[in-house]
Amino acid sequence: MISPGAAPAKVQWQRWIGPVAGLVILALALVALRAIAREVDIADVVAAVHATPTTTLIAAGVFTVLSYVVLTGYDWLALEHLGYRLPYRQVANAAFVSYTMSHTLGLTALTGGTVRYRFYTRAGVKALDVVLIVALCGWTFWLGVVMLAGIGLVVDPAVATPSDHLSPVANGAVGLLLLVSAGGYSLFASLYRRPLRLWQMRFTLPDGRSTLKQLVLGALDLGLAAAALYILLPADDLPPFPAFLTVYAVAMILGALSHAPGGLGVFEAVVLVMLPRAPKEDVLAALFLFRVIYTLIPFAAGLLLLAVTELRAWRARTHSATLPP
Repeated sequence: MISPGAAPAKVQWQRWIGPVAGLVILALALVALRAIAREVDIADVVAAVHATPTTTLIAAGVFTVLSYVVLTGYDWLALEHLGYRLPYRQVANAAFVSYTMSHTLGLTALTGGTVRYRFYTRAGVKALDVVLIVALCGWTFWLGVVMLAGIGLVVDPAVATPSDHLSPVANGAVGLLLLVSAGGYSLFASLYRRPLRLWQMRFTLPDGRSTLKQLVLGALDLGLAAAALYILLPADDLPPFPAFLTVYAVAMILGALSHAPGGLGVFEAVVLVMLPRAPKEDVLAALFLFRVIYTLIPFAAGLLLLAVTELRAWRARTHSATLPP
């Protein structure tokens, strides 16, 4: 017979799994980066940054803009599923600011959720529905990661060998399993239409058509983001883009699991390990530029948009308070 105090202890133990796993991943990434740093001359990295053609930077910027445009579709689909019809501009503003915050600061549920709460509750969205929006957007992201990783492993199973030490045959089987899992979930979502419970909330899964949209949006967004990095990388010994999708997907997964802000350090370490033949100085230069183009510049734009939005809301409240009753 289990004592009454055993269940809380088990729950408390389970709460530590995620943070501990994140710290382990982060520690391993730091060790890998330290080992790589011994082989790299910082002057060569700086030279590679300066040598990057302007046209390449512009192309990476275009892919970045397209990725963020697709990201707004995550929120649009979530709101549509919950029965809300908001103007696209309103949805795009909330989505863009929330993603720039979470990409830079990490803690996606907290940072992205807080921003969405500020934007969406003003538009009449219920507070509990904001939680579901965050969950649905996160689920769209992970569906996209599964699709990308599956496609990449099927196209080039050997690309993941430097990181997982599995044979190409095993990696190909993993890729096929990921694609079958995505298809199986889509079928399940189409057939299972009964309400589910999340804490105190009841909701239904997006149907098959909406799930297909999630898969396409998630894969397209991550594919565009991967393209923004791919075009910055050195052409020497670089795998074909479909295979590079696996590199990007694995780096995103481990970066997210590490709970480091934006996966900083972990993302870079995984890319470096999975591209062992590419010149390390050039790869580090590309990763630095990618951080600037895909993370820091949008983050600055997101902060500016958030400040303007909050100022307008403050002015509106001030104006309404001064009106006669």
